[in-house]
Amino acid sequence: MLSSLIHNWLLGGADPTVGLRLFMDYTDPNPVIAKMVSKHPERHLQIMKLALFAKAKMPYDFEIPTHVQEKRESTNIQRHELNKARQYQLRTQWPFLADHDCPPELKLLISDKITAYRNCVQAYDSLSDCNDHKEMLSKLSSLVNNFIDNHKIYKELKHYKDSRKILGDHKIFGQFQRIRELRNLKSIELFKKKKNLEHAIWRNTSLIKKDKRSDLLQSREEKIKELQMQLAEVNRLLD
Repeated sequence: MLSSLIHNWLLGGADPTVGLRLFMDYTDPNPVIAKMVSKHPERHLQIMKLALFAKAKMPYDFEIPTHVQEKRESTNIQRHELNKARQYQLRTQWPFLADHDCPPELKLLISDKITAYRNCVQAYDSLSDCNDHKEMLSKLSSLVNNFIDNHKIYKELKHYKDSRKILGDHKIFGQFQRIRELRNLKSIELFKKKKNLEHAIWRNTSLIKKDKRSDLLQSREEKIKELQMQLAEVNRLLD
């Protein structure tokens, strides 16, 4: 899954904000490195790329090809399949991702959409392996929640593509607004916020370990990710 997220991040223009999200979520960086990269992600794209490539076991010289060469001897069926594959490439389906003024929330939603889709597929494929009703309920809950989230993200992307205006119904917009509000806090308030965020992350992480509720795992993990994003911004502002 991570290799697909990286591939689509690069296809979308390797936006630093999206790269930082992937870097923090998947590579478990050293706190010192995480703090440095969070402060100026645009300056540390190479660090994020190398860390993500290593985690996904991808070659360090991996690049997205600028175009696909068609062989002259390709049959009509081959050309049809090639065009069908191309239309699902991010730059074709959502061309605004490459715009300099594209809202960062939409770029982040691309990786979330891929994750939600893959979670749907995995949950559906594993339904036949359930041993009891409790496990079946958990899988169905994951399937439905991810399907709904995937559809909400599609609506955001489609609305922006058609109107060049943000719909703003997805929870990520509220998350980003809370991060922006941190920039209005004074230093003493930021230190207090930092302490509260660190405690909240510890508390939620401990809750996952102690209370093994599979039906609540996804929402708890999402909460921790949001808290980590806020903490990264607080650390950046305190430097």
